[in-house]
Amino acid sequence: MMDFAKFHGLGNDFIVVAQRAEAWTPARVRAICDRHLGVGADGVLLLEQWGEDRLRMVVFNQDGSRPQMCGNGVRCAAAYAQHHWDMGSRLIVESDAGPRACEITPGEHPGSWEVNVAMGPARIGERHTLEVEGHTFAYTPVDMGNPHAVIFNFPGDRLVDLAGEAANAGHPDFAEGVNLEFVEARGDEWRTSVYERGVGRTRACGTGACAVAAAIWDRGLAPPDTPVVVALPGGRLTIETRQGQIWMQGPAQKVFTGTYPNIRSNEDA
Repeated sequence: MMDFAKFHGLGNDFIVVAQRAEAWTPARVRAICDRHLGVGADGVLLLEQWGEDRLRMVVFNQDGSRPQMCGNGVRCAAAYAQHHWDMGSRLIVESDAGPRACEITPGEHPGSWEVNVAMGPARIGERHTLEVEGHTFAYTPVDMGNPHAVIFNFPGDRLVDLAGEAANAGHPDFAEGVNLEFVEARGDEWRTSVYERGVGRTRACGTGACAVAAAIWDRGLAPPDTPVVVALPGGRLTIETRQGQIWMQGPAQKVFTGTYPNIRSNEDA
């Protein structure tokens, strides 16, 4: 049997396991993430402690693919490390996209934390368009260690799903797939719907919120020295810049712990 913890960041939920990534196959990830036959999650976080203030995080999406980075995941990884390994309030999470510095404070409720993460600089590309069922969406490419396309349009769930499926089905503009963010201004906030590659529509995406803020600043829709509040279906993330880096602040919540059969897929059970 394998011990695990279930965490979420604004409803973007993960199975957290203290194991090396080499022990996992895509079939095993899909099995444990299955919401009917497994534990159920958007993805798996595999963690190793590398010292008093450093840990390694590998992320797998629900479909078994391996993204470079996950913003909600890194907050959950930092919270897990402090809670389960008694690590400090400042630590470094090493990811496939590089190191991410984290600042952790207790949350409002037991088993919850607020985590500030240095997500690195945003790399913004030239604007292009995406055609979906007769609709043309202008998008801003943003690299946050993983690929994003930010669209300042809010067409509804059906078109969000269709656009996400089209962009991640061998589209020539997105060789590695892409995370799509659909955005509209709502007062002092930016309402955002996210389609994540390897998962589909999710309740929140941390790197997506960072990409949205970067695109807002790039278009001059908000001053670059002003924090941006991104309102996702699962809740709000506050994004700001410090010395050229984008910082993301948001919650991480422990849900439960458990054990799971050490199998590679549900077909093996």
